[in-house]
Amino acid sequence: MPINLNRIIDQVTTPVSFGKPNTRQLKKYFKIFINFNYITGFVYAFYFFITTSRQSQMLERRLWAFECWLILSLYGLFIYLFYLEKSALEDHRGLYRFMHIQALKIVNAPMDEVINWFKSLNEHPEKYQFRSHQGIELLKGSLTEKDSVFETKEKFFGVTVRLMFRVSKVTDNQFEFKLIEPKWLKKLGVRGCFEVLPLVKDQSRLELVVFNKANTFFGRIFAALLLYLSPIRIAVSKQIRREVRFIKRQVEKR
Repeated sequence: MPINLNRIIDQVTTPVSFGKPNTRQLKKYFKIFINFNYITGFVYAFYFFITTSRQSQMLERRLWAFECWLILSLYGLFIYLFYLEKSALEDHRGLYRFMHIQALKIVNAPMDEVINWFKSLNEHPEKYQFRSHQGIELLKGSLTEKDSVFETKEKFFGVTVRLMFRVSKVTDNQFEFKLIEPKWLKKLGVRGCFEVLPLVKDQSRLELVVFNKANTFFGRIFAALLLYLSPIRIAVSKQIRREVRFIKRQVEKR
């Protein structure tokens, strides 16, 4: 039986120059390199930290301590993202849970009644108003038309923020909108979506999801750090939970 030398080499090396490209193998070696890089970097910094004199080189010692902390922090983030990716590959909902902020409620009313309540905001937008949400102001079109524009003033951590949205998608049971102001948040592709699903005859499921669709790699990284790995996630989560609770009360009161 002839020996295929090229195949043997391809099994033990990255597939840059040999054989058919193997993305799985390339990914494996990249993860090994990242782990080795973080561990050796920490050992290097920690060695100089413990060997630096406290009396004569206190500033240098603190800088080495800061470098140790920084390496461990970045390494922890890498491990977290690695297991997050693994969860997403094993269960498609894994990444969905992380990259979306969602709130849902069971409304004791048929789906049509919930949708009709949303449609009534076209004539009475002031109805969508509670303590941390100062109502909706329609600037163009109506909430049930694509490319319509509306504005809200909402409180986060006690600070009132003016937000402007454009309706991007409207279906029989979905209402999706994207943030267009403030401009710096617009670049992150922040979006929201209301979805109503029927459960039984007199019950429906109302869900509000906040997510993002950034166009660039760095935009996605910055959005992940800002929206999903910071206190902003807590503020947004609290606000959308208040919104679905408010809508549930309003619909059931009718």
